[in-house]
Amino acid sequence: TGNTRQQAPIRRVNKLLKDIANHPHPSQMAYEPDPLRITTMNCRGLNIPERRSHLLRELTSKRVSIAFLQETHFKEGHAPPLKSKHYPTAALSNHPTARKAGVAVLTHAQLQFQEVERLADPNGRYLFLKGDIQNRRYTLATIYAPNNNQSHFIRKSLTNLSSFTEGTLIVGGDLNVPLIPLIDSSTGHSSITQGALRSIQKTLKNLRLVDCWRAMHPADREYTHYSAIHKRYTRIDYIFLQQEHLVAIQKAEIGSASWSDHGPVTLQMDSPRVRPTARSWRLQDSLLLDPSVKETVSEELTSYFALNETDDLPATTIWEVHKRVLRGTLMHLASQKKRESRKHMTDILTRITTLEMQHKRSHLEGTYKELLEARRSLHTHMTNRHYSSIQRSKAFFYQRANKGGRLLARMLRGPQGMTQ
Repeated sequence: TGNTRQQAPIRRVNKLLKDIANHPHPSQMAYEPDPLRITTMNCRGLNIPERRSHLLRELTSKRVSIAFLQETHFKEGHAPPLKSKHYPTAALSNHPTARKAGVAVLTHAQLQFQEVERLADPNGRYLFLKGDIQNRRYTLATIYAPNNNQSHFIRKSLTNLSSFTEGTLIVGGDLNVPLIPLIDSSTGHSSITQGALRSIQKTLKNLRLVDCWRAMHPADREYTHYSAIHKRYTRIDYIFLQQEHLVAIQKAEIGSASWSDHGPVTLQMDSPRVRPTARSWRLQDSLLLDPSVKETVSEELTSYFALNETDDLPATTIWEVHKRVLRGTLMHLASQKKRESRKHMTDILTRITTLEMQHKRSHLEGTYKELLEARRSLHTHMTNRHYSSIQRSKAFFYQRANKGGRLLARMLRGPQGMTQ
């Protein structure tokens, strides 16, 4: 027609169609190295559903590949489910008679860890796993030492580990011992005798195990646990690697103690895994329940069709391209909501970290009370998210209770194959 205003929508649709045509096929996507992210954490009990939800959400948000957990407090035969779609399986070692001690190893679904063999302590104090990741053999070990006679327990458990180890050995856990009291304790000393400390260090040396965080931070003073009774900070949570694998370490850090009384220790290292540079996107059903989202989407669609419904474009082209416009609008709204929620969480965690650092320097009672209040605020926020997810899952099943959909098809797939 020669009218610039009428040609603009045509150019816009043509550009969108070109972008769709140039979108890479999954088999043609570029890939990048995917490092292993390993975390060890003393959970101080996971029998409450909210605490398990806090743990799984934190592991998912940090994209943890392997999680070593201590003090799960599960009783043998009565362990609650500890899994999600990202962590579908959990290897557990539980106490036989009481809800105490207990350790666990969680591996991410994308890790595809194929377990070959395991060795567990009868009292739920350690768990060793042997398996393959991308055709490479790894040995994963989590240890939770008792509060007394630690050197004897560590020597005994590591002796069992030495005959079990195969391939790359990764050890994480709570040893309840500051290995170098002068810098691993805020008071500069420990109740552990020097002879016991030398015995522990000799045992670690025999297995060629090196404290990863200390290897990356030789002179720093950082702690993972605060004892309110003794008013003392200590670093008693560790991740160990053998000397020949230290070159694979990218970074090591200690997090803040948020919902537990121990700060997590995280290690990032090279791995044989790769991941695609682009991720797939899936619509969140909860967006459709938000009135503001409905209004925004309605306005966007009305504007789109008003601009693009012309005689020069076939209806099929307009209809196909509107899906991409709708997808972009929903992605923008979902990202905005996610940023707001993440900002609120980040503000709370930043306050916890700041107060924790102030308390480590000053040991003031008022600062400690503010720290506890910030942790309660974080607990309230995470608990609300937990119950919101429960309500969404209930609504999903209420809506689809008598409808045949993908969920029902998956459930029928197994029995149908057996009966045909």
